[in-house]
Amino acid sequence: MSKRKTSHPTVQKLLDTAETIVARDGLVGLTYDRVSKDAGVAKGTVLYHFASKEDLITAMIERLVSRFDAALSHAMGSDPDASGRAVRAYIAATHEGDAFTGEYFDRVNGAITAALANTPERLAAVQAQGRRHQDAIIADSPDPVLATIVRMAIDGLWFSESLGLMNYDPMLKAAVLARLKSWTYGKETPAARNTPQEQQQGEKNAT
Repeated sequence: MSKRKTSHPTVQKLLDTAETIVARDGLVGLTYDRVSKDAGVAKGTVLYHFASKEDLITAMIERLVSRFDAALSHAMGSDPDASGRAVRAYIAATHEGDAFTGEYFDRVNGAITAALANTPERLAAVQAQGRRHQDAIIADSPDPVLATIVRMAIDGLWFSESLGLMNYDPMLKAAVLARLKSWTYGKETPAARNTPQEQQQGEKNAT
């Protein structure tokens, strides 16, 4: 799909509608009839822009990839410390409620990822994105192994929550994210070892 076609207002409306359907009903609920009805357009309009359901799914994945890349760029641009910046941006884009991602993005992305787990050819764009991010994380991290451990932990947390496998206590989750972020600087700081979230969690566990 060309960039011009993807940017067309009607295409954006159809993709917005498709994402809402997937977030609500999963990929199984994504049909031409459902998209045309919810978007308020003729079924032929959907077929004109997306010749197959596979085309529609591919366009959704490509837009999700672009949104996450935008979230990373935004986070990296806000971080004045170049050392470990890529993995901190990964944490922010994945778990800190950036405007480009957030809970809705997680529901859609999680539903698509789970549904397409057995069709890796459709996930080529996501896999390529993951490799790019990993290359960036290794390139600017003082300890590439530790940075990769952080990235793996972040991925695991995202998958467990977006797929509904776990629902962590928000205070504990914040403390975990703070600890992981502290490791991206190459050494722990006193503030990172004893964040307000960790203090509160410790007090909670002591009661």
